[in-house]
Amino acid sequence: MKAILKIVMCLLAGASSSLAQEDIQRGFRQRMEAPGGGGFHELVLQMGRSFLNVPYEAHTLEGNPREELVCKFDGLDCVTLVDNALALALAKQQQLNLEGFKRALTSIRYRNGVINGYASRLHYFTDWLHENERNGLLTDITRTLGGVVFSKQINFMTSHTHLYPAANAHGSSAGIWEELKLREDSINLRDKYYIPLHSIRKIEPLLRDGDIIGITSDVPGLDCNHQGIIAKIGNQAYLLHASSTAKKVVLSAKPLAEYVASVKKNSGIIVARPVERP
Repeated sequence: MKAILKIVMCLLAGASSSLAQEDIQRGFRQRMEAPGGGGFHELVLQMGRSFLNVPYEAHTLEGNPREELVCKFDGLDCVTLVDNALALALAKQQQLNLEGFKRALTSIRYRNGVINGYASRLHYFTDWLHENERNGLLTDITRTLGGVVFSKQINFMTSHTHLYPAANAHGSSAGIWEELKLREDSINLRDKYYIPLHSIRKIEPLLRDGDIIGITSDVPGLDCNHQGIIAKIGNQAYLLHASSTAKKVVLSAKPLAEYVASVKKNSGIIVARPVERP
């Protein structure tokens, strides 16, 4: 009886996986076939908008027995919304197939574009931005916009290991935490800038569609609480993001400065601009 049950469970899991792959293929094809043009930054916003009203799913990248590429369009958190929008924009502009999109997604999400365990994922927004700026995908324009030094020490993950069961589930978890500590040390050696809450309103006119926003945190050891994509309406900027409050992907009802200030633990923003590509 147990053997039969195990076979049935395996068949159901296989069927579920096949359906998920079909959904990804269909969603990818629809986005590639949809009308779209303009610069790369406009494609980033277009792809972000294609996820409006998709359900919010917390910790989308966690929970796998081993680190692997998570590619899904039917449930997103703030990280996977931004990753998907950037990778889909690349796929649209470069006429990539689904496998090409997945390679782009891997390059955006993992250090050196290589999946090599839990610590190879770019867990911190500032580290993610650093790597994707080095790859020529984004430019950190925070300082140019009048940003000030963000001197905070980043160590939230290694100070709260109990919050990351995926890292602790591996037999070599001690090695994972050692590697993550090295990543934090590297982040803390870099010059970082942010735009404080009181300065966001005056720089809104300088933002443009498709800019990526990291919302900096008052939480000790953490660089950013949240992230999203800018959509401009006149001189005001709004945030397209996967909202844990609305339980779906939405465009903020308030302009960026008001939205960021409405959350007590937010301290400001970091701005990354997609690099226009030939």
